[in-house]
This record gives sequence, structure tokens and C-alpha cells, in this order.
Amino acid sequence: MNAMETLNKKIKETDCRIVAGLDPTVEILPVYMQGKIASSSDKAWEEAKVIEEFCRDYIWTISDIVPAIKINSAFFEKEYLQPVFRNVARYAKSLNLYVIGDLKRADIGSTSKAYAEAWLGEDQPFDAITINPYFGTDGVKPLIETAVENEKGVFVLVKTSNDSSAEIQDQVIFESRNPVYHEVAHLVNMWGASVSDGYYYNPVGAVVGATHPKDAELLRTYMKNTMFLVPGYGAQGATAKDVAVNFDQNGLGAIVNSSRGLMCAYKKGKYKEFVGQFGKGWEEATRLACLDAKEDINNAL
Repeated sequence: MNAMETLNKKIKETDCRIVAGLDPTVEILPVYMQGKIASSSDKAWEEAKVIEEFCRDYIWTISDIVPAIKINSAFFEKEYLQPVFRNVARYAKSLNLYVIGDLKRADIGSTSKAYAEAWLGEDQPFDAITINPYFGTDGVKPLIETAVENEKGVFVLVKTSNDSSAEIQDQVIFESRNPVYHEVAHLVNMWGASVSDGYYYNPVGAVVGATHPKDAELLRTYMKNTMFLVPGYGAQGATAKDVAVNFDQNGLGAIVNSSRGLMCAYKKGKYKEFVGQFGKGWEEATRLACLDAKEDINNAL
């Protein structure tokens, strides 16, 4: 079973289509955790320790609900916490979660191969990573080959959820009269077909933003063998109805990311009542928000 079919299997087992995103910053930590950092004589060491503690608690809290965790490397890199990034990924893996490294890496030649070995090597805790198609086949080939060799997968950026994605992704190519993201989608189909192993979903997935539901609905019609990673639900404004178009007729073939909606649930609405002084009890708020998101999307399907 390849990496994308493994993800589908976990979705069926949990009846949950949410991948819990993890984008930790000091600012989103509960006040009592921020206080540990502020009062420490070695703030850098304490910050690394507290952020890892928060990440582990977050993962543990929802580990029996969601099939997958998506960890964004940027939030660890900016704090010089690359070792914590891998520690957190290994912890998620130990709990039998599907682990996506949100890296958006790409390059060519030996550099692309180095990225592939760094993140998709056999000993790495990631089941799949996100990659950027801008370099074309030269850029993605080493990443796809290494992923397949180690029974892992990649999610290629196709149509992203940010507002300004249209500046490039929606530009129409004169010869084909298709927008750029359509051409990227055709390439993803081709790359996926080249490593197809007989399963319905091949190891090459696509990132398709929930904030563009009409585009996603069109992409689903001709990317039938492609697993979708869907950002934009919740905090970015997309609804469960918006994300529903990304799934196949069996309610599979896609996984919806929720990051701030879960991490910061303890600050919002009805979830606040479960939180004590200085943010203690935030885990229960996160758990309830996750269950609500699961039900929201399942009902939409």
C-alpha cells in the first residue's frame, strides 16, 4: 500500500478527514507557558523546551481523533528549532499518526536530491512532504523518486489558498488558454502516472486550497487519482461546504488542514469556558474544536 492509500486507510479507520496543523509560535502559547519562557535565565533553551512541550501535548490531545498531523517547518526554523521539528514529527509517528512535513521544498539536480534525502529518507519520520513545482520535472523528480523508493509521498502545490495566488496561478497561458494551475495539475497527473503502482491513488498528491471551491471542483474532475491536501478551512474562511468538493464519491481522496482553528481554540467562542486561569485546560478546548470540525466536514459530505 503506497503512502496516499495509507492515508486513505487511516481516514476510513478514524472516520475523520482533518489533518491537524501545527504552526507553533510563542504568541499562541497559553499564558502560563509564555511565563515559563519570560522568567527563565536562558530564554532560548526554555523556549525550545516549552514549544516542544506544547507540540507534544497538542498532538497527544487529538491523536485518537485525527488520522494525520501536518507540521510547518517555517515556525521551527524562525526560532532555530530544527531539532525540535524532527523530535515532534517522531513523536507524532510514535502515536501511529500520518505525518506530513510542510516544507514546500524544490530545487534542481544535486540540491533537489539532497532535499529528498534530508526529508524523505528511510529513517525520516515524514510520510509525505509538500513540494514546489516551479522548477518543473527536474526539480520534482528526485523528490518523487526518493519518496516512492521509501514508500512515502509528496503533495505538489497546485492551487494555494492565499488571496494573491491568482497573480501567478490564474494567469492564462496563451498557447493552451489554460491558467497556470491547470498546467501544473496536468503535470501532477503525468508525474503521478509515471510512478503509479496499481492503487487508485498514486504517491503524488496535490495541495488545493479550500478558499477556491470552484477551482477545486474542476481539479477533482480530472485529477481522479490524486490525493488532495486542502488548506484554508476555518481560520482562512473556507466552510465545510467549500471543502466537500475536494472529495471523491466515497468521501475519500482528500484531507483538510486545520491549524489555528485547533491550536487557538482555547481563545475563541464556546471553547473558552473549558479554559482556566492563564490558559490552563487549553487541551480540552482543542479536543472539542477538533471533534466539531470532524463532524462539520462529515455532515457536509
